[in-house]
Amino acid sequence: MKPHHHRALLLGIVLAATMALFAGCQRATSPGEKPEPAMGSPGGRKIEYYTCSMHPQIHADKPGDCPICGMKLIPVYNSPGSATHPTSPSNGEVRLNADGIRQAAVSTEPAIKRTLSKDLLIFGALGYNLNLHRDVVPLVEGRIEKQFIDFNQTEVKEGDPLVSLYSQEAIRLQEEYLKALRERWLSTFYERDLLDSMVSLATEKLKRIGYADGDLTRLREDKKVTPNVTIRSPISGSIVGNMVHVGELAKIDMPLYHIVPLDELWFNAQVFEPDLGLLKIGQTVKITTKSFPGEVFPGRLSFIGRSLDASNRTIPVRFAVPNTDRRLLPNLSASGRLEIPLGEVALSVPNSAVLDLGTRHVVYMEKEQGVYVPRNVHVGHVTSEYTQILDGLSAGDHVVTSGAFLIDAQAQLRGSGERGTDTPQGQGNEAPIDTPPMPAGHHH
Repeated sequence: MKPHHHRALLLGIVLAATMALFAGCQRATSPGEKPEPAMGSPGGRKIEYYTCSMHPQIHADKPGDCPICGMKLIPVYNSPGSATHPTSPSNGEVRLNADGIRQAAVSTEPAIKRTLSKDLLIFGALGYNLNLHRDVVPLVEGRIEKQFIDFNQTEVKEGDPLVSLYSQEAIRLQEEYLKALRERWLSTFYERDLLDSMVSLATEKLKRIGYADGDLTRLREDKKVTPNVTIRSPISGSIVGNMVHVGELAKIDMPLYHIVPLDELWFNAQVFEPDLGLLKIGQTVKITTKSFPGEVFPGRLSFIGRSLDASNRTIPVRFAVPNTDRRLLPNLSASGRLEIPLGEVALSVPNSAVLDLGTRHVVYMEKEQGVYVPRNVHVGHVTSEYTQILDGLSAGDHVVTSGAFLIDAQAQLRGSGERGTDTPQGQGNEAPIDTPPMPAGHHH
C-alpha cells in the first residue's frame, strides 16, 4: 500500500471513531422517514444531515449509502438552539464536555524544559581493518611444490613459511648473487666500491622474492644454488581467504593468501541524513550481534563518510571494535546503539502530542478545561520519548498527549478548515460541541 493511501485509510478510521464518539449511536430512520430528535439528546438536538465517516464532504438530508465508497451514512446533530449545522470556531477551537473527554481518553501534560538525549539505532556489518590487511603474492613465477600450512589452520605469525615455489627466476637470481660475490673478491681496490653495489643489488633482489638472511648465509657458505624459494607470511594474523594447492602455477602478483589481524574489527554502518549533525569522532557505540545474543561489544566512531548516498540518503560511518579474543568475525551482521546528549536544556513535549501533517506540525493546547486550540509548532530533535519545540509553545502550556488524533479529526469533521492556525483566542463561534448521551438500552 502506498504511503498516501495508508494515511488516507488511517484518517478514515479516525474519522469513523470520531463520528461514533461525538455523534453517538442513534436509531436509524427508515427511508423517507423524517429525521427525529435523538433520544435523550440534550436540548432536543436534531439530525442536521447525514455524512460518510470515510468521506466527510458528503452531506445528505436522509439516510443512505455513500456515493463514493458505499458505506452507510451516519447522522450529524446540530447544536442546541442552532438552526444550522455547527462549525468549529474560526481559530479551530474544539470543545468537549466531560463525557467527550472521558470517551476520547484525553490527557494533557505541560511543555517543560528537559535535558534531552537521542538514542540512535544503526545497522550494518562487521569487517576487518583494511589498513592492516595484507595480500601474500609471489614476486617470481613458479610452481607450488610444498605447502607448509593446511586448510585447518587459521592463524599465522610473521615470518612463518607458507609455500615453497620451484622457480627458474629464483635460480637465475641466486647465480647473479654468487657471480657478484666472486667478482668483488677478485676485483682490485679501485673496483671494490662498484662491485659492492652490485652485491647489494643482488642481495636486495633475493630478499624481495622471499630469501631471509639465513638463506643468504647458507648460499654464501655452500655456494650451491637451490631451485626453490619459500614465501613467508609478512605479518601475524588470520588467514581470511585464498588457500592455494600443491602443483598450482603461481604467477607474479597472484594473491596466494589474504592475511589480516583480527584483534580489532570495523563496524561499518549507514546513518540517515537528518542524524549526521549528531555525530562526532570518538563517540562510543554499543554493538550487538545475532551470534552472541545478550552480549554488548563497545566501539568507537573513527570515520564519517564525506559523500552522501543519493539513493537512500545515508552516510557511511565506521566504528573501531576491540576483538582481542577474536570471537567476532568479519561479515557478521550487527546493530549499534548510540546515546547522544543533545546539549542544552530544551523545551519539549511527549512525542504523542505532536501531529505530523506532512508540511507542518501541530499540537492541541488546552486553553481551559474542555477547550482545545491547535497550535503550529516548529520542532527540533525527536528522541524516543520527547520532541524538542523550537517555536510555537511556551513553558507551562498544557498540550494534549492522548486523544489528539480524535480532537483533530473532530476539528476537520466540523469544517474548521483552519486547523493549526494561530488566530487570537476567544474569537469566532463559541458553540460547544457536546457528546450526546447514548439511547437507553443501547450499548456502544
